[in-house]
Amino acid sequence: MGDVLADLCDDFFGMGRLAERRGMHELLDEIVEAVRDGRRPDAARLDELFSALGLDVREGARPSTSSGDAGTRTVDGQGPPSGGLPSVAAGNGHVTDRPYLCPLRVCHRAVLRRAGQDAPTCDIGERPLVVGR
Repeated sequence: MGDVLADLCDDFFGMGRLAERRGMHELLDEIVEAVRDGRRPDAARLDELFSALGLDVREGARPSTSSGDAGTRTVDGQGPPSGGLPSVAAGNGHVTDRPYLCPLRVCHRAVLRRAGQDAPTCDIGERPLVVGR
């Protein structure tokens, strides 16, 4: 479920527009409310939403990395792959290899900040992602 929720977070606004067009905005609102309350949404409801949007929810069906609107890199799964995430310049000459993580601790999304970019945000939770350990 964490991977599906991370995918939803990665393209939240695009999926929101699609849910509106497909008449699934109430289900999306239910899922978002659970996340904003710090709860994991029901896996069956997430699967129902993705299926209604015509998206594949089978394990391993999504690519291991994707680019969101903010130019971020998302890594699916429990955490970074073995060997860690590649280092990315964080601006001002500093380099970081620590990903930004879900501030609500409900999904597995891990995002690397691009040089000169603001810290990535959790659009579902309406707050910045937090630097991982």
